Amino acid sequence: MSTNNNDYSSMSYADRLNAIHRLRLLRNTTGELSAHTGIQLRNNSFSKKAPFMARCIYSEFCREAHERTHADLEELMNRYYTASRSFEKIAKTRNAQPEFHREVLRCLLDERFASSEAAKPYRAAAESLVNVDAAIFTLLVLNVIPSFQAKSGDVDPNMHLEHLIQLRNYFQPLYEGSRVFGFTPFLTEIYQDSVRRIRKGELYTRLELIHFTEEIIANLENNLIPSHLLQANRYYSQYKIQPDLTQGLWGEYGRCGTKPVYWTFEALGEDFIVVRREYDRAAKRITEARYELILFREEAEISFRLLRQSEVEHVCKGVPIPEQSYMHGICRIDDWQYPTSIEWIFATNRYDNFPTRMVRTEDSVVERAAREHWNTVCVTGHYEYLSVERVVSLRHVYIERSSQPAESGGRKVLSWYKIPREGLLLEEDLMQSAITHIRHDNRDYICFITLDLSLDVTDPERCASAGIEITDRIEVIAPVEED
Repeated sequence: MSTNNNDYSSMSYADRLNAIHRLRLLRNTTGELSAHTGIQLRNNSFSKKAPFMARCIYSEFCREAHERTHADLEELMNRYYTASRSFEKIAKTRNAQPEFHREVLRCLLDERFASSEAAKPYRAAAESLVNVDAAIFTLLVLNVIPSFQAKSGDVDPNMHLEHLIQLRNYFQPLYEGSRVFGFTPFLTEIYQDSVRRIRKGELYTRLELIHFTEEIIANLENNLIPSHLLQANRYYSQYKIQPDLTQGLWGEYGRCGTKPVYWTFEALGEDFIVVRREYDRAAKRITEARYELILFREEAEISFRLLRQSEVEHVCKGVPIPEQSYMHGICRIDDWQYPTSIEWIFATNRYDNFPTRMVRTEDSVVERAAREHWNTVCVTGHYEYLSVERVVSLRHVYIERSSQPAESGGRKVLSWYKIPREGLLLEEDLMQSAITHIRHDNRDYICFITLDLSLDVTDPERCASAGIEITDRIEVIAPVEED
């Protein structure tokens, strides 16, 4: 949601610099910008500079803005100017009321809400903002930033803390329609990071507040718009990594206690199942807990996402994931090929006493438990991941339903789920896409991971209600080429 506008671009470089100063965009006070530029600034002081000098300073400001927030300063100021003009037209109407505007944002970000009867009072306002920067317009509505022509004066950094609280509370209700989470991990993380930076005395201005708001709106789009979620999942999928973690046992560094605890990693496609096992020698019992783990590169770091397997049922049923089951952060390993030590640095809360460091180890108790067939109790429930052979045609995707070992080796597929290719199933590369067949609690689910789409295929009645056929043969109809 952006637009091009020539009004800002037609300004002289001196006037652009005066606007950046007036809006306190790159520094919070005139004194700070004076110290930064070496120019004693007052009012429109940049107007006194020679055109070449003004252009050089502006170029440096553009470089700094990109370095701090990856923003194109020229484009940002154009969007700021346009959003201000749009806001001035509705400033004294109900469209400028924060609660009303939040529902307008919901209209813009949530396709399901936009098509509902509840969205009717907000559609006209939403349509008027299609070519207006949603982040900057929202900040104007909330009076977090001044309009483009305003003379607002210096800014106390503590005001940014108050504005961050205001923005966090304002955006939180919009996550209620999320297809993925029943809470706000990204909002919480980016808010905490901004607060930490301000309290450490790092440079934080209205430029960062605009970036903060842009990031939240982009994340809301990923959560609420299926096509955006698909693109986000595709992006992360290409950066997944799978170091050799599956060999041997992993111990919790520094752990003490009478019941040994060891961890193992099992490959699950491009991801892992992480299994915690506590060994009770007296009772000859193993208590087990399982987590799904994704590792991916993010710039110079390895990021991780952990989901308690008991909550995979939420994914299967299309229910948002609860906060107490999801963890993510940074993972540090000592060797990219064959790690012997893993450090987990959590950006979220750390649940289930998940360790902060693991090291490869050995223990005879594991062999003894296997030899003596100790009883195993899994506290996260039983989930069976079945094979998913697939055949993709123009109009359908066939997913393996049942199979048996073939005499020549491999498996012979006996029956298929014939699933219509509609909507995003037409856009996704289903031969490369992550697809799982999960059996849990006597129910079967086909999950298209990158689409956040789960289908209950437990019985013929469920399949029929979703337009899915059960078949023992595959039909491929080639389109007729016109002469």
